[in-house]
Amino acid sequence: MFKEKIIFILFYKWKYLLAILKSKSLKNRSKKVDSITYVAREADKDWIFGAKVNKLSRSSNLNADVYFHDRLRDLPVTDGYFFVFHQYFYRAIRHNPQILNKRNIIMFTHPNWTNSFSKTHVSWCLNLAYKIICLNSTVKKELIEIGVKEEKLELIHIASNPEFFYHHERKSGAVGFCSAYGPRKNAQLIFDIINNMPEKHFYILGKGWENFERFEELSKLKNFTYYNNEDYHKFPDLYTKIDTFISASFLEGGPVPILEAMLSNCFPIATKTGFCPDIIEHGKNGFLIDLDITYKEVIPLIKEADNIKFNVRETVLEYSWEKCAKKIDTLFLS
Repeated sequence: MFKEKIIFILFYKWKYLLAILKSKSLKNRSKKVDSITYVAREADKDWIFGAKVNKLSRSSNLNADVYFHDRLRDLPVTDGYFFVFHQYFYRAIRHNPQILNKRNIIMFTHPNWTNSFSKTHVSWCLNLAYKIICLNSTVKKELIEIGVKEEKLELIHIASNPEFFYHHERKSGAVGFCSAYGPRKNAQLIFDIINNMPEKHFYILGKGWENFERFEELSKLKNFTYYNNEDYHKFPDLYTKIDTFISASFLEGGPVPILEAMLSNCFPIATKTGFCPDIIEHGKNGFLIDLDITYKEVIPLIKEADNIKFNVRETVLEYSWEKCAKKIDTLFLS
């Protein structure tokens, strides 16, 4: 704790204090909210973050627009800002101090503490925001524990698009995953499942999996297809290839692909992280699994899922972008 405080003070805090001082000299404090900007990076445009901000802005009843900038500079002048990832807010403060006079709402998906973005750093910056949206109750509790003011925290499960992702009948028995490769994604479990079910075909929708140390071995398996960094607009059709969808992550804020798959009527098998325990009723519209589960325990669940005819889509229709955007509008106006 002492080390992270020293790092924050020496390398970061003074930058925020300068931004705060500069913001106080700017006479553009806004109380009434008519216009808002959804902020993301240019690199997010064709990935899930880009889809989120585009959908939310279009579903807003306020004068909403989207702004993409990799360095998060030169933000347009509006009454409020929505940051799709919490670290974007911290950088934006330093380059756009005027936003501190506006209403800033931050989406916090999940904690990932580092020396640069420690609990001290994150909690201090989040307390500068107007509201922080937590995607599940576990995240909300963790932020309170590190010192974020409880009155700033709101629990909203992020959404998807029931019109974009359409129902399909489960017939093929194929299994799918959707995520970018990373240490949280439990790649070894995914490999073990695919390698030990040669009778099933598996799909991964994502990017960066070529960095997985066993990717060469994985890519040679005849029962495996990798859709590398596909355009997001192709996802609905890709989900129709999948009957059982697996989310194997150790840690998630959502994950949004669970909603997308369930709206496509894929039967989910998901680790107990993020909002999965909130939207999946074990044994009915999906299976919940422990974080330390082995492939030997997952394989029987995949086989069992083949025999379940339940309409999964019907259970998640309430999680639409329109309803989520209206909740965000309400926060800006409150």
